[in-house]
Amino acid sequence: MMISRRTSPEPAMPDPAGNGPCSTGDLAECERALLDGEVLDVSVLFADLRGFTAVAEQLAPRRMASLLNRYLTAMVDVILARQGMVQDFVGDGILAVFGAPSRNPDHAWHAAMSAVEMQAALESLRRRLEAEGSMKLAMGISVHSGEVFAGTVGSPRQPKYAAVGHTVNTASRLEELNRKLGTSIVMSGETIALLRGRVEVRSRGWFSLRGRSHPLEVFELMAVRLRA
Repeated sequence: MMISRRTSPEPAMPDPAGNGPCSTGDLAECERALLDGEVLDVSVLFADLRGFTAVAEQLAPRRMASLLNRYLTAMVDVILARQGMVQDFVGDGILAVFGAPSRNPDHAWHAAMSAVEMQAALESLRRRLEAEGSMKLAMGISVHSGEVFAGTVGSPRQPKYAAVGHTVNTASRLEELNRKLGTSIVMSGETIALLRGRVEVRSRGWFSLRGRSHPLEVFELMAVRLRA
């Protein structure tokens, strides 16, 4: 993965005083949105460690938990710094959402940069683990953009704020292609359209994913163009 630079304005950051019920400062309005939910345009990132399940079988439970926590801590720090919401840990997988609960018009850019920076953070962690004589880690990441329902879901006894819908399911299915394609970061055509030339990608073709009635064009992320 390469990062190239070009001179142009920094991508717009979300306005802390606008654009969403949870970014207006109106706590009552924010609470209503969290309870009732709303449809938002977001980018969903799914990350998964490769081969971790097989390696975990060789580790004592405490050692496995320690290793997993080091990995998750490094990844979460990147996601939060890029204004993402960590929705779930699914085993060694991470589901993150950009653009909820606060609307963010540049959610695709933050998700793309998060993917790149997560891979860089993993490389740093991998070097430390190798110096300790520990296992090597590899990770696949996917990013897909679209509409979700964002709000409280679950049981009245155990509610949870989450983004749900076809966009989330597609992001998870998309990540599975990394192993088939030998890639580290893949994105959907919907996400690439939102990035408007700020990334360099290579089309890997159209794929039929489980749960989708139509094929999805898949792109491998080759580089991002940082704006000075």
